[in-house]
Amino acid sequence: MKFKVSVIKKNQILTWSVTLMLLVAGYLNYQNDNKHRFDEELTGVMDENLGDAVFVDSNNLVTNIDSFVENMSDKNVKLTSQEYFSESRINRNNQYAEQIEIYQKIIKDKETSEGQKNFATAEIKRINEEKNAISIAENLIKLKGIDDAVILLNSESANVIVLENDLDDAKVAQIQNIIQNELGVNVDNIHINSL
Repeated sequence: MKFKVSVIKKNQILTWSVTLMLLVAGYLNYQNDNKHRFDEELTGVMDENLGDAVFVDSNNLVTNIDSFVENMSDKNVKLTSQEYFSESRINRNNQYAEQIEIYQKIIKDKETSEGQKNFATAEIKRINEEKNAISIAENLIKLKGIDDAVILLNSESANVIVLENDLDDAKVAQIQNIIQNELGVNVDNIHINSL
């Protein structure tokens, strides 16, 4: 009888030891998987920065209009209002194009999981819808008598830069209403600046 008990204990110890070694080996393999690290880094970058709108010049990444204007004046470069709005739109569209290109590469990669491909497809759709909504909102703002406007979105806020010398409360309210209706941004998170 004692013989069977000791054999069972030895078998249990052996089974648990093998199980523990397999778990440790699986964990170490998971930690050293380069594809996992790439996915983790890519997802972290996308979650953290995706949709952030920033002003960009050739040397510095700038996050608000005041520092953008300071940087431009430091370089003795004068932008006309039309050039500012054109460059802002081009930079915004380039950022969207880069994001879409990244997602398209994820979709085309044969090693990408189905979940990641679905996420990338959904993000491409969201970006295109956001671009369309911004375009509509900018056009609606212009229809309200504003000479020009550019909308820059962050994760939960919208910065609207308008070309208007006389920006009164009624026009501000109209702009806020358009942004809220077209882009779904809360009025408290809409920031309007005029040039």
